[in-house]
Amino acid sequence: MRPILFVWRGIVVHSFHVMVYAALLVALFLAVHFAQADGLNPDRTAVAVLLLFIPGFAGARLFYVVRHWDHFRGDPARILRRSEGGMSLYGGLIGMFAGSIPLLWALGLPFAPFWDALALGALGGLVVAKGACFLNGCCYGRSTDHWCGVNLPDQHGVWRRRFPSQPAEMAWAAVVLLLMLAWRSASPPSGAVACAALALQPAGRLFLQKLRDEGHAEDAAVQKICTVLIAAALMVGFFIWLS
Repeated sequence: MRPILFVWRGIVVHSFHVMVYAALLVALFLAVHFAQADGLNPDRTAVAVLLLFIPGFAGARLFYVVRHWDHFRGDPARILRRSEGGMSLYGGLIGMFAGSIPLLWALGLPFAPFWDALALGALGGLVVAKGACFLNGCCYGRSTDHWCGVNLPDQHGVWRRRFPSQPAEMAWAAVVLLLMLAWRSASPPSGAVACAALALQPAGRLFLQKLRDEGHAEDAAVQKICTVLIAAALMVGFFIWLS
């Protein structure tokens, strides 16, 4: 839609980068806000979130590379090239989860309440991040003649009537965030909000993936990943509710 936001004195500012940075700030602000409301130390929470962005980005990139290894096998140096692009939302989640285990212990932050706050922050950040995809043209929808189709470009600038997959994913992230905020007001057990969010967002993605134009192989991979995440989140949430 608008991959280049503007050019200033020869410096090209890409909308994707600006929106991703904005998404990180939103996630940080919301996570610290809700963590502080639950009695966590805001400074330590902010440090933890900022540090977890590192394994988050690493996991997002590595997960994407593993799933598309045929693309990188011939020239592994492409893995580190920013121009190659490509990240996996759920790979980033796995990276942050793994990194949070030793980090939260070192900072003296409780695991479940921290992840409740981080899940809310991540949902808010995801709303903004999907705006980055919309402006950049990536994660574009399938061509369609359906009434809900909108004239949109793909990442190569080819305009067609497509399913508005990026706005749909933005809307779903916003809906899940609002649902979690409403449930949070009912004071569920610590960790329940995070588990519910980690089940609902992939559940919606299972349907919304059908709107994307990424091929059967990618659709099948996303389906498997989402199913595993939903099952794991429900299992952990069940034990939290019983304890």
